[in-house]
Amino acid sequence: MVSTQWKLGVSLVLLSAVAFAQEGVTTGSFPVERRNVVTVSVPIQSLNQLSLEGERVMGERFSVGLGVFASFLHERTRLEEADRSGYEGYNYTGHQVGLAPSVRFYLTGRAPQGLWLSPRLEVSAGRSSNAPVGNFVDDSLAKDSITDVWSVGGTATLGYSVVLEPGFTVQGGVALGTRRDAVAFDALVMDSIEGLKVERVHRSTWLLTQRILLNVGWAF
Repeated sequence: MVSTQWKLGVSLVLLSAVAFAQEGVTTGSFPVERRNVVTVSVPIQSLNQLSLEGERVMGERFSVGLGVFASFLHERTRLEEADRSGYEGYNYTGHQVGLAPSVRFYLTGRAPQGLWLSPRLEVSAGRSSNAPVGNFVDDSLAKDSITDVWSVGGTATLGYSVVLEPGFTVQGGVALGTRRDAVAFDALVMDSIEGLKVERVHRSTWLLTQRILLNVGWAF
């Protein structure tokens, strides 16, 4: 009799475990069907920038994320006619890479879908080169101009995520924030003793930023 009751108890426990597993995986003390999301940005405002983001659900209304973004730009500009110095135009090449950790607080629904508010930190570094083109009468005019840029900022994003079967997800939102850019570049300056010379100039500015977010990806 005891053996029969013990077997019946084990069977009930196994059936309960299977039923719970079918509802979803366990994150903390609640079941969720998906707790990982990977998305890629859809270029809307800047066609030369691409970002990849990962999201990890930590609770029913809370998740953490990490984004990696990069941009690359190359431009060629030419004058119709060269000026008196031989200048015909320039070739511009620039790149930038950065990281963006974030957290999301879900105001409606259950993570990873619903209306959410997300504070986000962004840190990036980049370099650009401006190369003059032409048959210059003075070789010093043909020197490339190199600019280094470092940026740090924060944004607050209000967005909404939708997860469709079997896991396709779409995220949209609007972000507002601020950013500090530090720039270093070479410039010609006049010295009272040495005359005209090249010096490295450092400047920094604060900017207000706004962005429209549209990401697509997969939740699993």
